[in-house]
Amino acid sequence: MRQIGRYVSGPVAVAASSGDELTRAHLACGRIVGGARAITDAHRFGVPEGPHYRLWEAEYHSEAVRVYGESLPAPYQRDIASLFHHSADTMATQAIQAELAEDWVIVAGYMRNASAAIMGWLSSERAGAATPDVGESPVIDDRTPMVIRFDRLAALASREGACRLERAADAVQRHMGAPSMQALDDAQQRLLEGVASGAAIVDLADEFGYSRSSMYRELSKLWKALGVSDRGEAMRKAAAEGLLD
Repeated sequence: MRQIGRYVSGPVAVAASSGDELTRAHLACGRIVGGARAITDAHRFGVPEGPHYRLWEAEYHSEAVRVYGESLPAPYQRDIASLFHHSADTMATQAIQAELAEDWVIVAGYMRNASAAIMGWLSSERAGAATPDVGESPVIDDRTPMVIRFDRLAALASREGACRLERAADAVQRHMGAPSMQALDDAQQRLLEGVASGAAIVDLADEFGYSRSSMYRELSKLWKALGVSDRGEAMRKAAAEGLLD
């Protein structure tokens, strides 16, 4: 059985993983919180609930991965799979209080099963035309969906299960503390300003000289430098920190 953390009885500090590892795990938890919240929002707006309560188990991800495959380019999916895989490894090194154990199992299970499902999808023939083969670069254009179809994920999940996942990821994220923000280099600052302008991803790729297949990777690096998990958080943090003129 894979280790998920070391239980202790008293107050604990986060174990001595590197700052980059903890920042990565914190961001991964943030993605899970945001996704679970988007699912419950979709339920509130009338999307019927689905059959899956345990969204952290493989059965849910075997279906959810199809939604990711139809929404996101393959390199971006691989980045998410890598983020979750390494974050789960980081979680296995942490000292945690016993009362956090159930939340820890839920979040670590979500990360490992999501990562495995995504990589399995990308390497299988089932992906078909929905995503390119692993060795190919996708063409990001205005027809490429920029967001995950959370309404379709909501149709797979129960509202109670999504709420439980959100609570668990929030608890684990708070245990890890707030990530530090790295200083942006000139290219990242310009990219942040481009994102803030509201321009389409394909236009930003052309403007800043990135290949379209690498654009999502550059955005992931920017989110990591800011200590955020998505575009919305990036804009809020940039405004709060005075990073935009």
